[in-house]
Amino acid sequence: MDKFINITPAALDFIKTSIEREKCLGIRLDVKAGGCSGMTYEMEFINEPNSADLVIEEEGTRIYISSKSAIFVANMTMDYVVTPMGGSIVFENPNAKTKCACGKSFSTDESIPCSSECCHR
Repeated sequence: MDKFINITPAALDFIKTSIEREKCLGIRLDVKAGGCSGMTYEMEFINEPNSADLVIEEEGTRIYISSKSAIFVANMTMDYVVTPMGGSIVFENPNAKTKCACGKSFSTDESIPCSSECCHR
């Protein structure tokens, strides 16, 4: 069986270190309306799980995915990338038909273009 989402070793190390530093249970990944393409990824540290969350556990590190977001993130890959401006989690999402150049916003509808200046440079 394939994994629900793929987490690169770099992303897993970053998430694990962040959870340990914050002394929390794990992180929750959510997709919410917003951003320049219509939907945006949100991650937050949590201390209490939501019973409806999908739980992904890798090497003892827990990532909780809100049940309403699961359809939007299935089969995606989370990576941690370091650039001269710093490091961040990036999402490679096969469900995204369009995405903003900044990588934080996406749409599952090809007819919705990014409305932000960052996509028109």
